[in-house]
Amino acid sequence: MDAQEEGWEISAQRCPTHADVEAWMSTVEKVLENRQLPLKGSGLVPSDYGQAEPEGPEAVIDLSATKPPLNQILFGPPGTGKTYATINQALAILAPEFLAQNTGNSPETRQRLKAEFDRLASAGRVRFVTFHQSFSYEDFVEGIRADSDSETGQLRYPLEAGVFKRICDDAKTQPVADLGVRPNAAIWKISIDGSGMSPSKNYCLTHGEARIGWGDSGDLSEAYKTNDYYQGLGSGDKGTLNYFAEQMAVGDVLLCIQSAEKVGAIGVVTSEYRYEATVPDGVKPDYQHVRSVRWVYRDINLSILPINDGCQFTLKTVYAMNRFTWADLLTYLQHEGVKAVEPSVSNSPADTPYVLIIDEINRGNVSRIFGELITLIEPSKRDGADEALSLQLPYSKKPFTVPQNVHLIGTMNTADRSLAGLDIALRRRFVFREMLPEPHLLESTTVEGVNIGQLLRVMNQRIEVLLDREHCLGHAYFMPLLNGGTLAQLELIFRNQVLPLLQEYFFEDWQRIQWVLNDHRKPETDCFVLRETQNLLALFGDKVPAQDQVWRINPLAFSRPTAYAGVISAHASTQDATTPEEQTA
Repeated sequence: MDAQEEGWEISAQRCPTHADVEAWMSTVEKVLENRQLPLKGSGLVPSDYGQAEPEGPEAVIDLSATKPPLNQILFGPPGTGKTYATINQALAILAPEFLAQNTGNSPETRQRLKAEFDRLASAGRVRFVTFHQSFSYEDFVEGIRADSDSETGQLRYPLEAGVFKRICDDAKTQPVADLGVRPNAAIWKISIDGSGMSPSKNYCLTHGEARIGWGDSGDLSEAYKTNDYYQGLGSGDKGTLNYFAEQMAVGDVLLCIQSAEKVGAIGVVTSEYRYEATVPDGVKPDYQHVRSVRWVYRDINLSILPINDGCQFTLKTVYAMNRFTWADLLTYLQHEGVKAVEPSVSNSPADTPYVLIIDEINRGNVSRIFGELITLIEPSKRDGADEALSLQLPYSKKPFTVPQNVHLIGTMNTADRSLAGLDIALRRRFVFREMLPEPHLLESTTVEGVNIGQLLRVMNQRIEVLLDREHCLGHAYFMPLLNGGTLAQLELIFRNQVLPLLQEYFFEDWQRIQWVLNDHRKPETDCFVLRETQNLLALFGDKVPAQDQVWRINPLAFSRPTAYAGVISAHASTQDATTPEEQTA
């Protein structure tokens, strides 16, 4: 379609001048002051959002009145308290009764909420991760890591679970969490007096112990690697002693073999290593190296091949099993219908909620980080749902599902990347909650007679007109002023946070920054940004077009209360102000 056919006039002469924009902003401010129009539609109309009323009962969704969504993202401009709010959002999922009993904005209430959040984090119920440009699928789901064997020094490449897979594994194993299995527990194969049943093995299983031989090596908790007996052992036997005494940890899992292909018992290590010079009756005399074990499953005769990539056990007495995790093992036990010795131990699916907080979720490459799991996090595709899906992970080749008790809470800075630029697959699977600046929190805060809430509100109204609502200033920048703020604090906030942020927002378009700060209508002494007067003829001669866009920051204005008061005033007196036209005259 031709522009002339539509009657359009395209001309450089039609570009708005400074006077046009100033008149436009004055009109907008008068309308806002006289009518206080509420913010409607797409949010392109500036309004006093701090005082606007909702359009109707359906306009605001109260997430607290409904079941917390499995996947949610808090989005908004910087400084609106998104990361701050994740504590409340996590507690609404993990401890709703506690949250209901601790409402309000007092410092004491916040301390109680933070203490409960920290307690749940220590228990592994909530995890925190920040996405960035270098964050990858291997960090989030699983990947291969280079490592060296502590005994041989040889390079090896174990498979390690990422933060998301770990929390999913822990959430699946929650019903047996009281067994004392530690996070990221190692799985150890142990052969107690060979395959089959023997008096030594029977004693260990019935008395809650694990024992191995080579007693002549002495107490392994002391200096033993230099004695003659130990030096005469082969590398495999030395490795066994090292694994059992030093590398095995409380909370690790032991698989006591029945044969080269079968597991006879599964237990959890409950004590550190100890040496017993005298062994019980019926036990081999050199079985003096001991650990206490809670044998949860006994006499199970379970094949290891399906979970161990079809591989049998090797002859080494003790070594780590790296092909599967504790969560994989529990899933396998549940599938095979294996019952625990203790009736209270259940393999049923977990329902205790877990939370993974993903800060700055839009700063990472979400499609690459989530990979195929972007499908599995959808509520209808989670384990136990009607449309549940299981996918094979590319590194481990193991089937994987996302349990229904894992919640994802993301935060997103809209100034960093617009919501419209997000991956469509991500947007469809998350509930989005907008976090706007809340100037009403600062309404009663004044510094040298300047109302901080009003100051924030007016600046954001101008930013909405000149840019958009996604680049407003958050109230968090000014919260340090809440209890007895000083002019010196306000100066630091403006000098070190507000002004640099405006420079970033407007790509150092200093004239627009002036408009946000109302500097074009203030006396020169109160202007944060000034246009320099230059002798352009002396600098460039008469052959170079006039260049009058030379700006400087006025450091003296930051310490003047009237400079901040002038930002608020919609009808600032201009008789003492130096306009851009006067500066270049």
